[in-house]
Amino acid sequence: MIRLSRRGWNNVLIFATLLLILLFNQSGKFLSDPTSTDAMHLLPADIPVMKIEFGSHLLERVGQGWRLRPSENSDEPSLTAIVQNWQAAEPISLGEGSLAAGVVVVVWLAGEEQGRVFSLQQRDDGVLVAHQGKLYQLPNAYLASYLPEGTY
Repeated sequence: MIRLSRRGWNNVLIFATLLLILLFNQSGKFLSDPTSTDAMHLLPADIPVMKIEFGSHLLERVGQGWRLRPSENSDEPSLTAIVQNWQAAEPISLGEGSLAAGVVVVVWLAGEEQGRVFSLQQRDDGVLVAHQGKLYQLPNAYLASYLPEGTY
């Protein structure tokens, strides 16, 4: 048996505890499946959208609701659904590319000084989205789910 003083055993326990903490912190990296990918979103779900610009139209947060200026007779539930569609959108990456004739949309998030610029175009199999030099597809989606009526 190993004979250690009380101070020696305390040091052994401290280093063993540190090694266990390190092991538990790093275990997520080598126990998780590296081939699995989490769903990608167009916008982060934890940062609120403050406003969305569609050319000359502006969809902006007013308290807990939304307002479209200039008004196109859109009701608040449909405007809320549009913002929720933006935050829940899970695109499929198509690689590098851009859209020549798309509808330009600028989404402003809380805490960000610049808006995120997207270009959208309706196709038969969904909506194509260009953002920061990359092309994405929203399969089985319609442009009307992401833009208020009369803005495109």
